[in-house]
Amino acid sequence: MQNRYLKLSIQNFLLMMCLTLGMHCRSENRASKLPMIQSLESYDAAIHNYSTSPSYVLIFIADRETGQAKPICTTANFLLGAIHREYGLGYGIADLSMAAEIAAKSPGRLFRFNQQSALNNIAVKYTANDLSAARALLAPWSTEELKSKFSSLSREARLPTDNYAREAIACALIERGFSPKLADISGQVYVDR
Repeated sequence: MQNRYLKLSIQNFLLMMCLTLGMHCRSENRASKLPMIQSLESYDAAIHNYSTSPSYVLIFIADRETGQAKPICTTANFLLGAIHREYGLGYGIADLSMAAEIAAKSPGRLFRFNQQSALNNIAVKYTANDLSAARALLAPWSTEELKSKFSSLSREARLPTDNYAREAIACALIERGFSPKLADISGQVYVDR
């Protein structure tokens, strides 16, 4: 198990180095002028959030065939589930800790999953157009306005997002520096006040 983990860590590190040399930050509008990366504090908090309202993470998934990585947003519990499937981990305390450690120590948050069940666990549920639409929706609003509109679960106080892909909204919020979560009852994306 540890040899497999070490081998995967080295592969992830080498892939991240290749990506680092070739990645560019987008600059389409005010919201996307920020590099598409989640703060370490937000990512670590998401990985260790075991509540029924999971936090979103922005990670990079390397294609099994080409090695090219693409950014995706998913809930941390789905990422951890993919790690469990990839490494054949159980759900006891030691294995939960191991999965969190793998997630936390993955260089550049780059993951290469070889098990189809792991990939299925983090299936992307939005398109590039969905993400562009979510960015455009959030672009006119200031940080404080977005915090206000996404910290309430009241329909009247929220920005209407019914026709937008939930994960795309979460990803656009991460790009703007937020740490979004998925509300356990309503299924809405929200941020803590």
